[in-house]
Amino acid sequence: MTQITINVENASILPHLKKILNSIEGVSIARPVKKRKSGLEEAYDDVRSGRVNKYGSSEEMFKALGI
Repeated sequence: MTQITINVENASILPHLKKILNSIEGVSIARPVKKRKSGLEEAYDDVRSGRVNKYGSSEEMFKALGI
């Protein structure tokens, strides 16, 4: 199977283009696969977004958590 990637700048023609391509026998439109992030990538995103807490010791962390 041969694949072709088409970049469309004008989004208003996209429905028409899909209709034309679907009408051609043997041509199918694949949905884009969303890449899942690994745990490490999610952790880096948390650090960049400031969703991390730093503690000087384990006692400080347990105290902040109410344990």
